[in-house]
Amino acid sequence: MGTYLTAAGFDPERALRLYIWNALVGEAFHLPVQSVEVGLRNRINHHLISLYGQKWWQEDQFLKMAGPERASDIEVALRRIRNRGATLDTGQVVATLSFGFWASLLQKRYNPNLWGGRLHTAFPHLASGRTRGDLAQRVKRVADFRNRVWHHEPIIKKDLSAEYSAVMELLGWICPVKAQWVRPHCRVPALIRQKP
Repeated sequence: MGTYLTAAGFDPERALRLYIWNALVGEAFHLPVQSVEVGLRNRINHHLISLYGQKWWQEDQFLKMAGPERASDIEVALRRIRNRGATLDTGQVVATLSFGFWASLLQKRYNPNLWGGRLHTAFPHLASGRTRGDLAQRVKRVADFRNRVWHHEPIIKKDLSAEYSAVMELLGWICPVKAQWVRPHCRVPALIRQKP
């Protein structure tokens, strides 16, 4: 509670209100961040299928290009799927791989093989003039913020309006239709205004 007490000027009642507000606004970020995560993995999955085939995750050409860390991520996902007794298919693999896996595929080292000349095909709604580096940087920002929220850390000192704008702009780059659907259902802007 130290962070909240300090922010509340050591007023215990206000500190508790800030703590609860922090939890509520973090919860409200779930819808837009989840939409980004699912949209990003689906976009990249479709792109990988176009390059390496339906089961890209087991293709030697992809695994060699991706490198040992990504291959290890895939092995962990496959083990988890087997342990659950689920069907080993692309849908399960895509859903089981972490947000970090998908974000990592936007790193510069994958540019020639994955994205060279194909970025705007894979992300047709990416704003004009935006690059793979811009997309990777935005995904990293959203992933870092997501991890902070998902690990129940304080976000009371963050500029949450800027974070929300960053998430929603990224969602628009991934799928503008989904962004339009999420916006009226998202409670983040209203909760930001209710900060104690």
